Amino acid sequence: MRIKQQKTMIKKLNAFLLLSMLFLSTTQTRADKLNIAVASNFAHSLHALAEDFESKTSHQVRISRASTGKLYTQINHGAPFDILLAADERRPDKLIAKGKASAELSAVYATGKLVFISQLNPAEDCQEALNNPVVKRLAIANPKTAPYGLAAQQTLEKLQLWKTLQPKLVMGENIAQSLQFVSTGNAQAGFVAKSMLLQGTKININCQWDVPAEMHEPIKQKMLVLAKASNKTAAKAFWQYMQSDDAKTIIKNNGYDVP
Repeated sequence: MRIKQQKTMIKKLNAFLLLSMLFLSTTQTRADKLNIAVASNFAHSLHALAEDFESKTSHQVRISRASTGKLYTQINHGAPFDILLAADERRPDKLIAKGKASAELSAVYATGKLVFISQLNPAEDCQEALNNPVVKRLAIANPKTAPYGLAAQQTLEKLQLWKTLQPKLVMGENIAQSLQFVSTGNAQAGFVAKSMLLQGTKININCQWDVPAEMHEPIKQKMLVLAKASNKTAAKAFWQYMQSDDAKTIIKNNGYDVP
């Protein structure tokens, strides 16, 4: 009787070990590299999200950053991205219309905030720097390729300053370059993403004006899984992760509103 019990226990142990090996094998098979294209304003936040995502899964994230317009062009030319984290809705919606992504795997993941910054010491209000003749160069991202640049243009149009200030404009390829222009002194003032002021990097500015949301169209930033990655395990996992409370907390802590 004792020998029979021992044989039964050995069989169960062998079965358990076999199941464990199969589980480990499946986990390793599903581990994948994920190529994410991200708008420059959200790159810092994505690094924090990717670190958290990788700690929770076996997947690895590779990040490519540029302006939304540039990433859109690269995707249309076959760039090997799995996911796009854009800084607007327009370009993702165009990719969906072209069949390069599915509407079911797209959603607004953050709403950005525009900030005006200046190296000048304001007498009362930082916004006054827009009319200060000392400001010879005003940095914004290119409105044609960068949603934050478009928001800056709409703000200046609302203030009836767009035409007046055009000779002073220094346009960055993306919002990160606009911040660089101001922080290095190549421009005395400029419009940037609020999230970029929360990255822990010392920036040489003396004042900031949080642009009211009603001054421009909402900067709704949309995420989508590209069609060729719709069945990719890592892409699905990241899509689900971005809906989680942990991901939303990280996004909010980086200066965005979340849906």
